[in-house]
Amino acid sequence: MVMQEVVIEAPYEFIPAHRGRLWPWFLSNFIASWYLRKYYGLRGCEVRGSEKLRASLDAGHGILLPSNHARPCDPMAAAWLTMAVDHPFYCMASRHTFNQVWYEKYLMRRCGAFSINREAPDHASLSFSVESIANADRPIFLFAEGNLTRHNDRLAPLLDGAASIARMAAKRRAKQNPPGKVVVHGLIFKYYFRGSLEETLTPVLDDLDRRMNLGPSDGLSLKERVLRVTEGQLANREREFLGEVRSGDLQERIERFLEDALGPIDAEWVSDEAPRRGNYHRIQRLRSRILPDMIDKKVGEEERARRWKQLAACYAAQQWGLYLPGYLDGDPPPEHLIETVERTEEDLTDAVTLHAPFDVVIHVGDAIEVPTRRVRGQDEDPLTTELTAQMQRMLDHAIAHPPEPIRGYRVVADPLPREVPERVAAN
Repeated sequence: MVMQEVVIEAPYEFIPAHRGRLWPWFLSNFIASWYLRKYYGLRGCEVRGSEKLRASLDAGHGILLPSNHARPCDPMAAAWLTMAVDHPFYCMASRHTFNQVWYEKYLMRRCGAFSINREAPDHASLSFSVESIANADRPIFLFAEGNLTRHNDRLAPLLDGAASIARMAAKRRAKQNPPGKVVVHGLIFKYYFRGSLEETLTPVLDDLDRRMNLGPSDGLSLKERVLRVTEGQLANREREFLGEVRSGDLQERIERFLEDALGPIDAEWVSDEAPRRGNYHRIQRLRSRILPDMIDKKVGEEERARRWKQLAACYAAQQWGLYLPGYLDGDPPPEHLIETVERTEEDLTDAVTLHAPFDVVIHVGDAIEVPTRRVRGQDEDPLTTELTAQMQRMLDHAIAHPPEPIRGYRVVADPLPREVPERVAAN
C-alpha cells in the first residue's frame, strides 16, 4: 500500500524553533496569503475574537492555543491570526513534517515550528513548550486532536497533552516573582468551499474510477460517485489486510475493518492495558510499543518486516478511522464530499488534488485560566472537557453563521457572548 512517511525508523532529535521575530513577521505579512492561495486554494480569511487573545498578550499571561486540525493548510493559515494580534506564535509540529527538503525545514523553523515525537516521550519538546508559556515568550499553538482529521465541522476527541502542558506551565509561572497566570484560548478553523463542486470533483472521480476499474458512472449523482470510490478503496484495503472483501453497510464495514486490522496487534502489544480514548490514541499507543526496538536495531530483518506490516495496518486504520458515521447522509454540504474524496485519493495515491476556492473562519475562544493542579478522582481531565465544550460551541456557531464570501483578510469581534464556565460559576 501507499503509506505516508509519518512513522520514521530513525533516532529522534528535537528540532527547536527559531526564536527571532523578523522571519515570522515577514512570512505572515508578505508570503502567507500568496502561498495559501497558490498551494491550498485558500482565498480569504475572517478572524473572529482576536481581541481576546490580544487582551491576554497585553496582560502578560502565558498562553496556549489548542486548535482543531481540519485541513493541511491550518498551520500556515494561522499566520492570519498572528497578523490580527501582531504577535508571533510557536507551533508544535509532528517530527515527520520536518522530514522534507532542507528549505522547507528551514522555513518551518523560522515560522516558529518545533518538533514533537508522538511515538515516544519527548522531554525536549515538553520543556520548550512549558518554558515558553511560563516565561510568556510566545503563545504555543498546537493541534489538540493530535492529527489531521479532514473533519470540517466535527471535533475528534482532544488529547490531554494540551491540558498537561498548560498546568505544568501554570505551576511554574505561579512560583515567579511576581506570580503570573497561564490561560488557554481554544481556536477553531472552519472552511467554506466557494466554487463549483461538479467541476472540481468530476475529474478526480474520473481518475479514481479508472484506477479502481469501477466502470462507467453514467446516471450516478455526485454523492453516489463519492460513495462508490470510497467503497472501492475500502475493498482494496480489506483485500490487502484481511484477505477478503467484506459486504454490508459502508460504516459497518469500516468499523469491522478497524477492529479486525488492529485487534491482533492490540492482543500482542497492549493486551494488559486499559483501553485508550479514540482510534488515534489506540494507534499511537501501538506505534509507541512497536517502534523502539526497530529504531535501536534490536530486531532482525524478518521481525522488522513483520513489524512494518503492523505499522502499515495501523496507518490504514488511522486513515479509515477518519470516516465518520453519517458524514454523507442526506444532502451533505460540499465540504463533506470534498473531504471524503480527498481522504480516498490520499489513501490510494498519497497525493491530493487542489480544490478551490475556499474561505476560512478562525475563531478565538475566551481565555480559560489554567489551575496549577488537576482535581484527583476524575476520569476526564476537567480542562480538556472545558476546552472541548468551548471549541464545539465556536464550531457550531461557524456552521450556523457562515460569512459572506471573503476577499483577502478581515478581523471582526467575537460574535458569541462571553462564556461563564460551570467551574467558575459554581464558586
